[in-house]
Amino acid sequence: MQKMERTIKLTVFLPYDQDLVWRALTEADLLGAWFMPNDIETETGHYFTFRMKAQKGWDGITHCEIISAIPKQYLAYSYRGEATGEKALACAGIHSDKADKLTKGIFTKLDTVLSFSLEPTCSGTLLKVKQSGYKGIKLVLISFIMEMGWKKQLHKKLPHLLQKLKAEL
Repeated sequence: MQKMERTIKLTVFLPYDQDLVWRALTEADLLGAWFMPNDIETETGHYFTFRMKAQKGWDGITHCEIISAIPKQYLAYSYRGEATGEKALACAGIHSDKADKLTKGIFTKLDTVLSFSLEPTCSGTLLKVKQSGYKGIKLVLISFIMEMGWKKQLHKKLPHLLQKLKAEL
């Protein structure tokens, strides 16, 4: 029997130069402004955490380690944590009694790799986001919920921050 496995793959065009997008992905204060507070540094092997207030189904900590960093081109890090399905729903902005009941018993240990590839274009940057390592039925289900959360971050929060940064230049 083949084990279920899934990778989230998203591509978004951002009408901002590669340098600005790279900064939003790698400077702790900027990354924290659109994603989560953190202590990222782009040195290979650097351990860092994303931290938020603990909430229902999650202790608020995501553990990471830089795997690869090619300035302005590519960034990859491990992305690990433990949470219930309720936390994934909250990240995606989904709140309903039915959804909460369906995911209440799902407890998972997330052990994924998150990567960002930046490609310059004439009018901005093509950002490719990949999160791999969702193995088994529980994590595959969680991956669909997390994908909705990523879409919200990449289509709303990140562009809003980039627009603000560009205006400050």
